[in-house]
Amino acid sequence: MKKQLLIALAAACALCESAWAAPVSFSDPYVELAVGVAAGSNLAFDGVSASVESGPAASLAFGFANFLGPVDLRLDYATTDRDTCFPVCFFGNQGVTSGSTMLSALYKIPITQDRWDAYVGAGAGMVKVDVEHTDPITASNSYSGSDNVFGWQLIGGARVRLSNGPIRLFLEYRYQSAQDAKVEGHTVEYNGSSLAFGARWTF
Repeated sequence: MKKQLLIALAAACALCESAWAAPVSFSDPYVELAVGVAAGSNLAFDGVSASVESGPAASLAFGFANFLGPVDLRLDYATTDRDTCFPVCFFGNQGVTSGSTMLSALYKIPITQDRWDAYVGAGAGMVKVDVEHTDPITASNSYSGSDNVFGWQLIGGARVRLSNGPIRLFLEYRYQSAQDAKVEGHTVEYNGSSLAFGARWTF
């Protein structure tokens, strides 16, 4: 996990290298709203792997475009909800719901002048991991609760400006990982990928 975090931090520094000489700017504040899907993945509950299904994802963000040259600054809250049974549970369930608050730097890559651009970025912050683990056979192995842990994320996407107005639509991929959550003496692994469609309004 430490190695992955160092890679994420190195990526963020490398992306921002060309912007260090640019002045800091707060002249282009924006808000973003996005909804999408969190992809299924393999997580570990007390070291035992479990395959969680895809589920809903959403995010709300505030930031400053061109905060440091081609780099946008963004503070976002993102949430995902995934479990091991769909659409109903008959033999127990392992579910993980996350709510993260992270500060990210996004490096813009222009495609066409003031119309299309791609972006990549990285961020870090806190993740609240809510866990529900039910075992219909062994009651003592059923538990639920939450833990706040340090996490990080990698981001990539593309945006298009509508007409010449303040609205941009975007499609974004996000990968998140965090320290293992501790719930009632149990250890729960957390990571997740999501794909979301959203809109940015620049003031």
